[in-house]
Amino acid sequence: MTNADIRMMKEDQMHEARNTREHPGMLQTSGAFVGRGTFESAGGPAHSRTLARYCSSFELRHSFVIRAYSFVISLFLLLTTTLSAHHGRDFILIQDSAIPAPFTGVAIAGYEWTSDGDTNESSTEPGFFMGIAPALAFGLSAGFSDEGDGWNYTGVTPQFVVSILPATGPLNFRVGLWTGYEFAEEQADSGHSGATSHSHNSGSGPDAGPVAPHGHGAAGSGGHDHGSHGGIHRHGESGWYNRVIMEADITHHTRVILNLISFVSGNGGGPGFGYAAGVRHEFNHDLSLGIETIGDFEERQSSHQVLFTTMIGLPSHFSLRLGVGGGLTRAAPDFTLHSSVLWRF
Repeated sequence: MTNADIRMMKEDQMHEARNTREHPGMLQTSGAFVGRGTFESAGGPAHSRTLARYCSSFELRHSFVIRAYSFVISLFLLLTTTLSAHHGRDFILIQDSAIPAPFTGVAIAGYEWTSDGDTNESSTEPGFFMGIAPALAFGLSAGFSDEGDGWNYTGVTPQFVVSILPATGPLNFRVGLWTGYEFAEEQADSGHSGATSHSHNSGSGPDAGPVAPHGHGAAGSGGHDHGSHGGIHRHGESGWYNRVIMEADITHHTRVILNLISFVSGNGGGPGFGYAAGVRHEFNHDLSLGIETIGDFEERQSSHQVLFTTMIGLPSHFSLRLGVGGGLTRAAPDFTLHSSVLWRF
């Protein structure tokens, strides 16, 4: 072995020691760097140093790309989970306690048709509902109805929803309060023959008010008895509506909810009390089925109604709610058909 060979071996050992200190995750074996990847060097020490620098730079870039992709994927999953969650108004006769994020919410355009004996009525109550604080939401709705003599304005209802108890316990039990004042339009009495009851759109919140009847008076007398029997809706009578909301998740996809409803007349009439309850099962994000009931606690002429419902997800943040049902007592309408379109913003 010549002196030149000896000097080259010493230089190689020095380069190997330096690379080992600079790149502890890599081992040099037979002139090849073996680490997270396998790279062979056949060009001597200079090539080895260049290759070492390349390997280090590649590893840093590769690690950064992996972390960046992981962050993007995690953010995407978080956003899609948030966007997929509903923002309230998943029921028709019932109010839920969901509070949308501030300045997000839902706009609703609903239509309802009821039949009671020989009398039919159509009504609509467009409105919106949006979060204004983490535990507070505001909504506004306006009512219109057609009892056979053309469409008439029935009133406007500003309203608030407050989250009192956030999701608690294994069933995510939560409590909220819905409160709103209906500024009802006083309507002239219209004669209806017979002694049957006739239902009207309640106007007690965006698209979710109770369909409660008012009496038609004695047989053959004609004219309405607006709210004389009490109850949770007074036709053409302004007042405060309140709902204490209690709901829970009995399974991951099944929710139960109860509303305790009260009405305080703004025209000096007596108070009214009632309930709304239901269960909703979500098969997936775009399809759910449910059953809802509503009624009052009147001893006479009490109205109790049931509605079978479904919600169907549509593109571009739209949803379609459908409901069909009827009355369980004589004071309730015989048949009710409901449809509404929701746009979540």
